[in-house]
Amino acid sequence: MPLRFRVRLTTGVEDVGGLAGVCSHPSVWGHGFARRLIEATHDRFRDLGLRISTLTTSRNIRGYGVYLKQGYVDLAPFWQGVRRVTRRRNPGGYRLRRARQSDLSAIHRLYRTHTRRMLGWTERPEQSLAWALAKTHEYLDKYRIVLRDGDAVGYLRTRPGDGVTMEEVVAPNGRDFAAAVAIMEAKAKTGIATVNWITARADAHRFRRLGYSVDGPFPDTTMALSLVDEIRTAELPHLFGGTSGTFVQYPTDDF
Repeated sequence: MPLRFRVRLTTGVEDVGGLAGVCSHPSVWGHGFARRLIEATHDRFRDLGLRISTLTTSRNIRGYGVYLKQGYVDLAPFWQGVRRVTRRRNPGGYRLRRARQSDLSAIHRLYRTHTRRMLGWTERPEQSLAWALAKTHEYLDKYRIVLRDGDAVGYLRTRPGDGVTMEEVVAPNGRDFAAAVAIMEAKAKTGIATVNWITARADAHRFRRLGYSVDGPFPDTTMALSLVDEIRTAELPHLFGGTSGTFVQYPTDDF
């Protein structure tokens, strides 16, 4: 499935291609079908004037080796954090509630403010959550709005059924960020709080300051390939901010 994304690079904002759902029947593995399909998609991206192709995958699957042979490189490591917590009270003045459709503009505003100094998947269209919600009515069920004295100051995602206490914790103010984490810790029933898909160094630093052990990289990765002569594929981790720790890609932008 070929996709098109707007990303922020060290050279400015640029549209890039995206590959998703690459698969072939096991009976024809090793016959080159996936490779030829990917190469045809690269040609389509070039026809559209796109200079870079990207994809998200796991290093634990067969496809990762296929992408390496195609020349793709990892852009940045993905990290995860864990902290043992005792029973805690919610911080005063803060509360958490489920996200509603009326929160979409606030979520986008908070996201853009939080990621203003980051690179990578920061140019998320304002309509992206609305598009996802139109496709899956339960899409917002995993989102929580962080309220301080009734005002939305942050949001996060949670998937307790999958063992993920929180991910994509977005709060431009450090105090609000800490309060959001504290509220989620107070809700943790197992005494363990977990955070998934940390990419930007600033987010990792905030969690470490709150007592989390941030480790990795874990298998998920985003890869990229240059489609033109004027960009070397080896330069792409730098262009996306991976080498400086400013690369960001949250689960909302997974593909």
